[in-house]
Amino acid sequence: MRPRPLILIAAPDGLHPALARVSADPQYETLVVHTGEGALRALYRHRPDGLILSLRLPGLDPWEVLRRVRDMSDLPIAVVDLTYRVADAARALEAGADDYLTPGLSEQLHGPMLRARLRRTADAPPDTAPVVEDGLLTLDPSTHEAVLSGHRLDLTPTEFALLAALARHPGQVLSADRLLRMVWDAPADSDASRVKYTVLRLRRKIAGATGAPAPIETVRGVGYRYLAQPGQD
Repeated sequence: MRPRPLILIAAPDGLHPALARVSADPQYETLVVHTGEGALRALYRHRPDGLILSLRLPGLDPWEVLRRVRDMSDLPIAVVDLTYRVADAARALEAGADDYLTPGLSEQLHGPMLRARLRRTADAPPDTAPVVEDGLLTLDPSTHEAVLSGHRLDLTPTEFALLAALARHPGQVLSADRLLRMVWDAPADSDASRVKYTVLRLRRKIAGATGAPAPIETVRGVGYRYLAQPGQD
């Protein structure tokens, strides 16, 4: 186990001050690369605990980097850009990023976001939260094992945490604001699309693994609810 979590920062040469502050934070060991190809090589070689990926990264297209990283790893990923674009945020979150941030949100990058993500990596201390077991779903936080109707689910740390948050409140409607606080440790006025697209990815994975709809219901205009039996919107 590393003495400090390793953060891989994949960004153009000449870091934005917010990213430079992350690289100088003594809580983390950081590795900075300046091309898409370099990001993939560093991922293979160093097995970082988190990735900050700039959409301005030269070389291999950063969207392709995101796809390849998510295909091979469930490490936390924050996609950053100089400006906020709704279409890019939606694309990044749907592709598996945990956050889409602009460098101006330095406090989110520098503190709560990274700490929340890193708590869910393999190098973080084991989660002491109780196992979820309802006869349909089993979630073991200490081993990151998720089984639904006898089918093993391959979930990222954020997807696992979201499913656990919902399953620990069966039948209750949890608002996007509440889920942002529970899963992302984020303030209620943060981008709620993170919840929407993580639910979307979670539903797709559950349906793909089990061949049945996910037991997560959308309550329009209110939030999301975990069902005792699989259901649909």
